[in-house]
Amino acid sequence: MNYTLNDLRHGAAAMARSVFGKKKEYELKFNHEEDGLWYVDFPNWPFDHHNLLMVSGSDELCEFLSDDNKTTKVKVIPAKKEEEHEGYFKLTQKEHGLTSGSTYAVSGLEGWTRDIWVCPVTLFVLGEYPKYIYIKKCSTED
Repeated sequence: MNYTLNDLRHGAAAMARSVFGKKKEYELKFNHEEDGLWYVDFPNWPFDHHNLLMVSGSDELCEFLSDDNKTTKVKVIPAKKEEEHEGYFKLTQKEHGLTSGSTYAVSGLEGWTRDIWVCPVTLFVLGEYPKYIYIKKCSTED
């Protein structure tokens, strides 16, 4: 991937907004697009669209959580320590690298039996690779 200085400047600005505008809970939407693949819905993403692609289990999780195989909407709580969140399932970080993403074990989601990987776009969305991520499925009509 060849990014211009302008691309990097816009990316750094987006990351700064994400990091300094951190929230306790995020609402994320994922779309199953015409190419048959799942992408996180990230308005104003400054880089190539394919960077938003869900792969390595994250795509399968989007499909697993989707009611219509078109969209998935979730609430996400990033955490540094283990917490209790009723109605949420848990991702526990297994390994990570700044540019290599992060692998998570999934627990508390009936019928789900595999790990997932999240890409470095997570750094733009959550500002970090949290030790724990709590996820709750939402209605796509909300």
